[in-house]
Amino acid sequence: MRWLASAVALFALASGPGPSRAEMAIADYLAISKGEGAVRPDFAIVYLAGALDALEAANAAARARGRPYYCPPEDQIPTVVELKPALDELLALAVEQQRDFERYARIVSVGTVSLTALARLFPCPASEAPAAPAR
Repeated sequence: MRWLASAVALFALASGPGPSRAEMAIADYLAISKGEGAVRPDFAIVYLAGALDALEAANAAARARGRPYYCPPEDQIPTVVELKPALDELLALAVEQQRDFERYARIVSVGTVSLTALARLFPCPASEAPAAPAR
C-alpha cells in the first residue's frame, strides 16, 4: 500500500505542468484584484505580502553589499498598506504609457513593478543608491 501511495505521488509530480514559477504576471494581479478568476480579490494582498517579504530579503542582501535597492527609514519596515497603492499607481501609469499594455501585463511580474514602487517610496541617498550601469 505504501508503494502504491509513493507511485501515485511520483506520477502526480512527474505529470505536472513542468517547472512552476512563484511570479505573478501583472495581468493576473489585475484580474484577481477585479474579482475575476478562481481566487478571491484579497488573494492579491496575500501575494503582495509574500512578494514584499522576498523583496525585503533581497534588499537586505543588497544592503549588506553596500548597494540597497530602496532605503526605508531605519525605524520603518515597508508594509503592504504602503506597497499596494504605490504599485497600483505605477500600473495606472503603465496603462497610459505602454504601447501594448496587454503584452506588458503578461510579461512583467508583480515583483518587478513592486521593487520599482519601493524604490520610489523609499529612495536611497545618492551615496547608497545603485550606480547607473557603465556604457
